[in-house]
Amino acid sequence: MTTQRRAGPGDTWRRTPRVLIIDDDAGYRAQLAGMFVNWQWDVFEASSGREALDTLERHAINLVLLDAASQGMGCPDVLAAIQVRPHDLRIIVMGTVMTEKLRIDWRSRGAMDCLVKPIELRTLSALLVAFTPPSGFADS
Repeated sequence: MTTQRRAGPGDTWRRTPRVLIIDDDAGYRAQLAGMFVNWQWDVFEASSGREALDTLERHAINLVLLDAASQGMGCPDVLAAIQVRPHDLRIIVMGTVMTEKLRIDWRSRGAMDCLVKPIELRTLSALLVAFTPPSGFADS
């Protein structure tokens, strides 16, 4: 059994990168969380956009993986709400269908990139290397 490293509100001193996975499919969230735990990331999970925004209010997050088919508060609304935040937050939209038109639309709304679900380990790993600043992630 994999034990996920989870950061608490008082863990702002940590330089460990943090990811927030937003997906209404608990099994898929757990699968992605396992990958990030293996890469030594702190993992936060949300099953809805509202829950995700609450998490972002309480924790410094470096990366968001956002399901394009989010239930309740939809992906466009979550992206818009995240964009008003002052810090540099990287967002990857993921979906079972990802056409070039959708990629352009999601990027115009603030996503750094878009991936097709299920996400391949190698693709995600390469993307994270490209997104990571040379000095690493800093807590904000």
